[in-house]
Amino acid sequence: MPLATFELSSSLGPVKATPLTPDAFAQFGGVISSAHQLQTMKSSAANYGTATKISKVSPIINNYQNAPSLKPATANFNLFRTTYPVHLMQQRGAHDCLYLSGVLERHPFSTQTFLPMGVPADAVAYLIIVAENLSDGLPDLKSLKAFVGKGNQAVTYNPGTWHAPMVALKEVIDFAVLIHENGVADEDCQEVYINPKVPISFISPSSLTGTAML
Repeated sequence: MPLATFELSSSLGPVKATPLTPDAFAQFGGVISSAHQLQTMKSSAANYGTATKISKVSPIINNYQNAPSLKPATANFNLFRTTYPVHLMQQRGAHDCLYLSGVLERHPFSTQTFLPMGVPADAVAYLIIVAENLSDGLPDLKSLKAFVGKGNQAVTYNPGTWHAPMVALKEVIDFAVLIHENGVADEDCQEVYINPKVPISFISPSSLTGTAML
């Protein structure tokens, strides 16, 4: 059961997706992005000079000691095979697209990190959609923001951060997902629904042009 269903009297948006950077995303969590962090964070030589190490590039947090059940959690690597959501896309021009976002979720007690696999480094790969929290803990839909992640970028949601399910901008993307879970459904993940769905505008990768029609 969702925590809430937002029945909007008028549609919001469209929300324009912008490039994902560690600074732009900082209030919602972390970004692993070598193009940025090699330039801005302290690094050291590693592996006998064959590697460069940058420590603690993204948070890993387990707050399950605060969960009502007090059931401990384990750190899990899950695999999500994610497909391009044709049924939630609208094509507005040669490359101008809308994604219709109708669900937000959060993980109250754990960070969640998505690491794309097998995607070229500079390829536009996925959408990230987030919202701030209201005082009652529900998402502030007026604060919705969207970002475009590339194949060489991973994203971490802070505990309690409202976000959309991952939106692949390739036909298929595998994500390795690091999260703490204790098996109690409402402590591991909570959802809200939005009606009508909020449009998120983005520039479609050329490989998908012509396929993003409802």
